[in-house]
Amino acid sequence: MILVTGAGGFIGRAITEALGAHARPTSHLASALPSADADITAVVHAGRDPRLGKPDYRVEHDAELAVARFAAARGLPFLSLGTRKVYAPADRPLAEDAPLGPTDRYGEQKLALEEALGSILGHRLTRLRLANIFGFERGRAGFMGMMLEGLETAGTITFDMSPFVARDFLTVETTGQAIARLAQRPPGGIVNIGSGVPLEVGRLALALIEGRGGGRLLVTDPRHHDAFSLAVGRMRSLTGITTDATAILARARSIGRSLAVS
Repeated sequence: MILVTGAGGFIGRAITEALGAHARPTSHLASALPSADADITAVVHAGRDPRLGKPDYRVEHDAELAVARFAAARGLPFLSLGTRKVYAPADRPLAEDAPLGPTDRYGEQKLALEEALGSILGHRLTRLRLANIFGFERGRAGFMGMMLEGLETAGTITFDMSPFVARDFLTVETTGQAIARLAQRPPGGIVNIGSGVPLEVGRLALALIEGRGGGRLLVTDPRHHDAFSLAVGRMRSLTGITTDATAILARARSIGRSLAVS
C-alpha cells in the first residue's frame, strides 16, 4: 500500500487514481498520518506548502518534513515532488546531474527543502523534479490555469514572452501514472518527470484555443526567457512511459473543449 499525502491536490489526485486499490490517500497534515502502518510500503508526498515562493516561507515549518520523519522512523521509501527550477538555466536538456542554480525564490526554497529531506531520509529519498504539469485546472495558479482564466473571462490568452519559447510539458494524467509506477519500486536518487519534448508555448495556447472553438493569443512582450526541456531517459527506463508533442497538443485541445462545455 502506498501512502499518498496531499492526495486531494491537483497531482495527488492523479497519483491516487493511477495507484487505484494500491493507494492510501490522506491529507498532508501530520495529524492525518496513520498510526497503524504495517501495510504501507512507501510514502509519496504530493502536498505543497502555500507559502512556497513567498518571502514568509520557512523550510523548517514545511509540513513535508513531518511526513518525511514519519517515513524515516518506519524505514519507508519516500518520494518528494520537486521542480525543475532547482537547475541552472541551460541550452541543452537538463539531466539529473545538471548543475544546480535556481533563478527565483521558488526554486531556491524547493532546493533547500530537498536538502532538508535528504538529511532526514538519506538513501530512502527519491527526488522527483517535475516539468510543467498541466490538465484541466481552472482556478489553479500556474501556466495552464492562467491561460484558462484568460480564455474564460476575456476570450484571450496573454503572454509576456515570445510564443516561440519552448518548454517541457507533461499532462497530469501521465504524471500520475509515472509517479505511481515509481512508488511501487522506489529507485532513490533523482528522477526527472517530464515529456522530454521542447514544445513552443504558443503551440500549446493555440491548441487550447482550437479546442474551445475560438479565442485569441495576445503577446504583450516578445522577450525570450525560461526555455527548458528535461532529459527523461531515467524516467522512461524505470516506468516505460513515453509521450510526444501530438499527445500533448491533443490533451490541450480536449481541455479547450471542456472549457467550452463548462
